[in-house]
Amino acid sequence: MSTRDFSDMTDSASGVEMLDVFDDVGRHIGVKPRKEVHQSGDWHRVFHCQIVTLRDATPTLVLQRRSKSKAAFPGLLDISAAGHLAAGETPVEGTRELAEELGVEADAEALILLGERRLVDDSGEGTLNKELTSVFLLRDDRPLTEYVLQSAEVDAVFDASIEELLQLFDGSIKKLELSGVANAGSPQAKPITVQVALEDFVPGSSYWVNLFVMSERFINGQSPLAI
Repeated sequence: MSTRDFSDMTDSASGVEMLDVFDDVGRHIGVKPRKEVHQSGDWHRVFHCQIVTLRDATPTLVLQRRSKSKAAFPGLLDISAAGHLAAGETPVEGTRELAEELGVEADAEALILLGERRLVDDSGEGTLNKELTSVFLLRDDRPLTEYVLQSAEVDAVFDASIEELLQLFDGSIKKLELSGVANAGSPQAKPITVQVALEDFVPGSSYWVNLFVMSERFINGQSPLAI
């Protein structure tokens, strides 16, 4: 994992999180506070990483459930780890999100880059989110009980069979039972089982399905891989 000093993530005088901003063709055009980036609709970089594993020889994804205190998509299932890249960070340095949210220390060399995804999300509430998202896969076989969750960001982690996820998203099944651990890594950690439907996932069906397919190809040693 990078040993980069992340002290430059914020403006030293104000403590404001600073992001690199880009034009429509991906050229770096400056640095702005995160709040201003969303208000003005600037392109900025985001890190996504999906953890893939085998559970009893079954290709499986580790999903996080977003904390109910999150401003965006509280309580919904999401990719393993995600977050904004601070000013000056490279995409692979987003591995800090794995450490912060899940307690997973990952070497940059272990990340598999699927590609860059562009997302434009107009909330209709005075913000326009334009993300240049670098999407990675990571093989990690530790059990869920060994995760250490950042409670402000994540309240539980779950194992989800890729085959069953695909069935849920293509409509073959309406509900899926997931086993996981709430508050993993804390004295309040406990096993949980939940029934989930499509509405329990962060929106983006086509992205999810592509991610499922690429994750299955990855764990089975197939190529090419792309998002």
